[in-house]
Amino acid sequence: MDGSEGTLYLECLFPYFFVEQKHGWSGVQARIPTYLGIQDVSKRSAEFILALDAMDMVLESQRIESSISLIEVDWKNVERNITDIATRAGILVRGIPKKPNATWQRDELVALEVDSGSGWGPLDDEINRLAGDLEEQQTQGLTSVGEAAPEIEESLSINQDKAMQLSVVLSSAIEDWEQAKRQAQSLELRIEALEEDLRKHKDAALLQRLGSSGGYGLPDDTCPTCGQSLPDGFEITDYPLTIEDNISHLEKELTTFRSMQLDASRAADISQVRVFRLREKMEDLRTTIRSQKDTLTSPSALPDAAKLAERLRAEERLHALRGVRDSIESSIDELDSLAVTWQRNKEILAALRRRDVTASDEVKIRSLKNSLTSQLEAYGFRSLEPRSIDISAKTYRPSHEGFDLGFDLSASDMIRVIWSYLFSFMEVSREFQTNHPQLLIFDEPRQQEAARFSFQQLLKRAAENGAAGSQVIFATSEEEVDLTSMLRGLPHQMNSVPRGEKLIKPRMA
Repeated sequence: MDGSEGTLYLECLFPYFFVEQKHGWSGVQARIPTYLGIQDVSKRSAEFILALDAMDMVLESQRIESSISLIEVDWKNVERNITDIATRAGILVRGIPKKPNATWQRDELVALEVDSGSGWGPLDDEINRLAGDLEEQQTQGLTSVGEAAPEIEESLSINQDKAMQLSVVLSSAIEDWEQAKRQAQSLELRIEALEEDLRKHKDAALLQRLGSSGGYGLPDDTCPTCGQSLPDGFEITDYPLTIEDNISHLEKELTTFRSMQLDASRAADISQVRVFRLREKMEDLRTTIRSQKDTLTSPSALPDAAKLAERLRAEERLHALRGVRDSIESSIDELDSLAVTWQRNKEILAALRRRDVTASDEVKIRSLKNSLTSQLEAYGFRSLEPRSIDISAKTYRPSHEGFDLGFDLSASDMIRVIWSYLFSFMEVSREFQTNHPQLLIFDEPRQQEAARFSFQQLLKRAAENGAAGSQVIFATSEEEVDLTSMLRGLPHQMNSVPRGEKLIKPRMA
């Protein structure tokens, strides 16, 4: 069930070879285990026993689906890593989807942007601007503290004013970020409520389609939206929306709210990056102010330390942006590789699902059907026309008009179907190369007081299979005289155990 591969345990196969008395006759494959975590366990077991090519196709499909899931997990991890790296550096990454898709084009979709002070702009432009400023500063050289003192004092005053303004902007940005997060969370809760409401309406619609005549409305004094009791004087329309109309309305609401939630999440991401960038600017500005104050108190002959510190911070910022850009570009290269593999696997999976049943499988399933219907005719099956019974391509079980045989049969005819179905697997497996062990064990096969004629035909069929090389074992409490009469002329071996005695006895010392 988790997409991994596991063993097809013997417990899954034995219901095709052994039918015990207590529960085994309650239906076709009544004892197939469902606790082993195997998808479509009955179908997988039938495919293995008949050695169908479909099983290889299913395994290949499951492996490809598992590979696609792993690629999507890797994509999500790389995308999250890119977002984390970019956010810490104050860079906004646009255009990377949450999962791979067929329209992925990095050069057309992905954009790296940074807040340069006048708005969001391309990261490359910011890197080029910083590189140009540094080159210009290096050509100017450093002046002494005495020469630069008036300029330092003026710059210090300007930077202090900037710090106060930036503090207000940062506070507003943090508030916007918190508000965007709250809005995204609120929309997420609303979507969860709508999904639950939609599920309930679909359940009600399904019950109606299955024939339920129960009412799904609310009392006249209850609000149909929130379920609260209404005071006297309020009226509810006599023509509320039908369940189908509600489902359509809820689906449209979900589409709208999901779009709103996506926009809110993007706004929260942008606000988060902006907050990180403003904090970085604030820290740089405070460092600059400290450096300028220290410079003004240093000897006049010393070089301008504030200018030098500013140049070093610019170099560090430039180096950091280039490193982040290279890291993101490398991760996007990884996304390119994942997208190519994902698309190739999707195409292979689509081709597998379009592939028709192989000729070998068709022959085996046709032979299974012929064996089944011929036995039903021989056993006196009467609930339906035996030739109208088919083998379902979806479940490999007996079906009629697209539905598995079930409660529309009489109890004795269901027993005849079980006889026929299990013997048909044995007979097909002698005709073709399969994984059937040519063993069949029935514990009290004459269930539901099946007609003597039907049971006699079953014994005949069992004898024929035994003579052909299979091993068929029946355990029955039928009277020995009747059994001897029905088995007359048939190749068999009978062990008679007197009443009150055990077939398996304790060993005497």
